[in-house]
Amino acid sequence: MADPTGHISQTSVTQVTLAPGTYFVTYSISAILEAAGYLQITPSYNGRAFLEYGVYDRVADASAGVSGSSSFLAVVPEETAFTLTCNTNAAVRDGAMTMVILGLETGAD
Repeated sequence: MADPTGHISQTSVTQVTLAPGTYFVTYSISAILEAAGYLQITPSYNGRAFLEYGVYDRVADASAGVSGSSSFLAVVPEETAFTLTCNTNAAVRDGAMTMVILGLETGAD
């Protein structure tokens, strides 16, 4: 869905560009790991990774599900690329991810 304000745009299949502003970001992830291991999702924007807003889950058995979600406010002082990076030590199958980014109006807008 396109943002009618133009503040949020999907630059590629793996990246969203955010104009300066404040945003509410929420995402959830679920997948099946084919072996015992972990899955970590880390959001990045403003030129750095934000581990504190990431999701981490691990399983001790093969063919087990991992999942998690996170919500946070992103303050963007200048145009930035927003990405979610996935790190894992096992093959992943049947994964799904949902993400919502809402632009917020603040007194400075």
